[in-house]
Amino acid sequence: MPLLRGAGACGVLAWALQAQAQESRVPSVQQLAPGVYAAIGQNSEPEPRNRGVVGNQGIIIGRDGVILIDTGTSARHVSDLVAAVGRLTSKPIVLAINTHQNPAFVFGNGTLALQGVPILAHHDVAALIAQRCQKCLKKLIDILGADEMDGTRVTVPTQTLDGATTIDVAGRKLDILYYGHSSSPGSIGVLDRESGVLFAGGLVSIGRIPDAKDAHIAEWLAALQDIKARRPSRIVPGEGPVSSVTELADLSGYLTALEDIVKNTFKAGISLGKAGESSQLPQFQQWPLYQTFHNRNVEHQYLQLERRILNEQS
Repeated sequence: MPLLRGAGACGVLAWALQAQAQESRVPSVQQLAPGVYAAIGQNSEPEPRNRGVVGNQGIIIGRDGVILIDTGTSARHVSDLVAAVGRLTSKPIVLAINTHQNPAFVFGNGTLALQGVPILAHHDVAALIAQRCQKCLKKLIDILGADEMDGTRVTVPTQTLDGATTIDVAGRKLDILYYGHSSSPGSIGVLDRESGVLFAGGLVSIGRIPDAKDAHIAEWLAALQDIKARRPSRIVPGEGPVSSVTELADLSGYLTALEDIVKNTFKAGISLGKAGESSQLPQFQQWPLYQTFHNRNVEHQYLQLERRILNEQS
């Protein structure tokens, strides 16, 4: 009996430690350079097990304050992110930047806005948040539950920009990289000049099939070439692990293959309804989220190509 009690106690202790580790949606952050950190989410789709923490966020600590890059999936998520910042510094958060409209990157906006933090994004991203995010929020509530999404509300960025620029915030110079409609409308990257770290947002996904439903692939590929030429010291993708420019080749390879196979499918006269099954890319089938995203990517690119050809003919 004592042995059984001891084993039970060990089991309870292990469970308690696991539960404690899971309390925070941001259990740890990865330091990339002095004052520069990344909180890495799970490389998967939102589900109750991961509490929707599937995107990456950035923390840049400047002389006079902190800049957050993307705000997470929910009010609870961003609250844990703010707590993680508090463990790093006592400086206030002075700016949050939305790199793109994906729900895993913008639903902390409301909590931060209530705290008086300005939120910056491209004006196309602000427009998409206003147009889409009520439906996105409902979907996340259905997936994650009302309790997990409690306090989360749609909040449009309070400041917008319309192109590439450089901003000076809290003593850090940040280059805002913009390439037009590339991975999605208004998608931007944030390059910290001092460290050379690039927070690439929706411009880069590593080790998974990217979501290309809103993408203009030619412009996206050009953006990746420019990023490669800039030689950032590290790249924090929107999804996936912190990487170097060498990993961009895999993403470019998928996008090029996607573009080519959709063109071939369209030219062969295959209908939209059969485009997905006719446009498989076996070399990428082992990538995470292939089943989730690839057929949808094909269908959206097919529709784009069809519209472009019809416009040229009219």
